[in-house]
Amino acid sequence: MQSIRITAALAGLAFSCTAGAAQLEIINVDAPGVGFNDPAPATPVGGNAGTTVGEQRLIAYRRALDLWGATLASDVTIYVQGSFAGLPCTAGSGTLAQAGATFILSDFPGAPLAGHWYHSALADAIAGVELVGDGIPDIVANFNGNVGLPGCIEGPGWYYGLDNDAGAGQIDFLDTFMHEVAHGLGFQNFASEVTGLTPGGLPDVYMANTLDLLFGEFWNTTVFGPQTPLFIQISSINNGNVVWAGPNVTENAPLVLGDFEGIRLTGTVNQDLVFGTAAFGPPATPDNFGGEIVVADDGVGVGVDGCEPIVNDVAGKIAFMDRGTCSFTIKVLNAQNAGASGAIIGNNAPGGAIGLGGTDPSIVIPAISVSQEDGTTIKANSPGVFIEFYTDPTRLAGTNQGFVRLYAPPTVAPGSSISHFDTVATPNLLMEPFISGDLRSARNLDLTPSLMQDIGWQLETLSIGSCDTGVPNALDNGDLLSVQVSECAANATNQGKFVSCVNKATNAAKNAGLLTEQQKEAINQCAAGN
Repeated sequence: MQSIRITAALAGLAFSCTAGAAQLEIINVDAPGVGFNDPAPATPVGGNAGTTVGEQRLIAYRRALDLWGATLASDVTIYVQGSFAGLPCTAGSGTLAQAGATFILSDFPGAPLAGHWYHSALADAIAGVELVGDGIPDIVANFNGNVGLPGCIEGPGWYYGLDNDAGAGQIDFLDTFMHEVAHGLGFQNFASEVTGLTPGGLPDVYMANTLDLLFGEFWNTTVFGPQTPLFIQISSINNGNVVWAGPNVTENAPLVLGDFEGIRLTGTVNQDLVFGTAAFGPPATPDNFGGEIVVADDGVGVGVDGCEPIVNDVAGKIAFMDRGTCSFTIKVLNAQNAGASGAIIGNNAPGGAIGLGGTDPSIVIPAISVSQEDGTTIKANSPGVFIEFYTDPTRLAGTNQGFVRLYAPPTVAPGSSISHFDTVATPNLLMEPFISGDLRSARNLDLTPSLMQDIGWQLETLSIGSCDTGVPNALDNGDLLSVQVSECAANATNQGKFVSCVNKATNAAKNAGLLTEQQKEAINQCAAGN
C-alpha cells in the first residue's frame, strides 16, 4: 500500500446516523474567539438555534456532516478539520472555501483498481479499517471568514440557516460546505491540469471516469504513456468535450437534468453559442434573455471592457463587453445602469466560454459569457446581431453524447477545472464551481451521490428508528429520504399521522419512478413499526 499526504490539492465550494452510516467528526482548529469560536451575538435563523456566530457555524457544519453521514456508508470514522481562515477575495469576488483530501492511498486491501489513488475516507470505507491513523484528518475544509466584510465579497455575507432559504445576496453556508466536503470524499482528481503530472506517476479513481470525447481517451488509461502530461494539459481545457463517464451518473442524469437549452445568434450571423453562466444576478432564461446585441462603449480607450459607465445606447438591448481590466460584476452593473436588459462578456483569451464569478445583490439582469472567437464574431457583424434561446427536448442540458460534462474552461482554473460539473447544467448542480441560489442540499444532492457510487462509495440505507429499510437513503435523483422522514416525524402529532405522512412521501417517489413497490412497502412497514 502507498500513501501520500496532500498539502496543496484543495478544490474550490434533524436525524441521527444509524449503524453503518458514515460517522463524520469535526476537528475545530480555530483559535479562541475567532471562526468557529466567534462569540459575536447572532439571532437564530432557518432552523439554526445558535446564539453566537461561532455556534451557528458549528451547528451548520454539524448538519452538513450528518447529511453526508446519512448518505454514504462506512464503518470507519471520517475526520474533517475545519477553520474560518481568511481566503483571497476582493470587494466583488473571491474564494468562499477550499477543501480536499489530506491523504491519498493506492493498492490498499480491497482496492477495486490497482495502481490508482483513492481519497483516504473512501479507501478506509472500502477496506473497512482506518488506514492512516485514528483521529488524523481525512479532509481539510477552510472557509472565508471575511465574507461580507469591507473589501471581501461585500454584502450580507454568510447565511447559516439549515433550510436553504438565504436572503438576497447572502451565501448559503450549508450548500457551500456540502459542496466542499464532497471534494474531500472523492469529487476531486489529483492530476495537475497545469503540468499534466500526477502524484507518483499514478492516476486516481476520479480520472478513471474522466473521458475526453474528442480524443476518445480516459484520463487514467493514458497516464503511463510518454505524452500523458501533454494529453492532460490539452484535455483539461477542451471545453465541452470532457465528461464524466461513470455509469451511475450517466444513468441517473435524466432524473436530474432538464431539456437542453441552447443559445444562438441570428440576424447578420447565424450560429449556435457555447456559453458560460454567472454566479450573480438571475440566470439567463428564454423569458429574460434575448434580442439585439449592442457592443458597449464606455468612452475610455479603444476597448469595449465596460469598466466605466456606458455612454452609447444599450437600453432594452443585450450589452456586449470584453473580459478584462475590472470584475465581471462591475461590467454587468454598468450595463444594467445604462438600461441594458442583459449582458454578454466575451473571453479575452483563446478558447471557450468561462464561468462568471462574483457577488453583487444589486445586479438584477442576466449575464452569460462566450468564447473569444464568438465575441469577435459578434463585434465584427454588429449592428444587426441578435441572440435567442432555443430548447431541444431530445438532449439533456449539460451533457455531450449523453454524458454529463465536466468543467473545462479554456484557461485552467486550479482547484476548479475538471473537479466540478460544468456550469451549463440545468438546473444548477451542487458540484458546479460556483454556488448558485437554487441549490437545495438540505434535502437533495442531485447527481453527487451517483458520482460517489461511480468511484466506489456504497450508499447508506434509510433506517427509521431501529428498523433498517434496506433502501438507499439517497434516491437516484439525489432526494434524501431521511430528511423527508424526519420532517414527517417533526410535524406529526401521533403515530398514525407519521405513518400517513411517510406513505404519502413514498407514493410520490414511487410514482416518479424513484422507488419500486417493494422498496416503498419496506419503508412504510418500518414507519408503521416505530
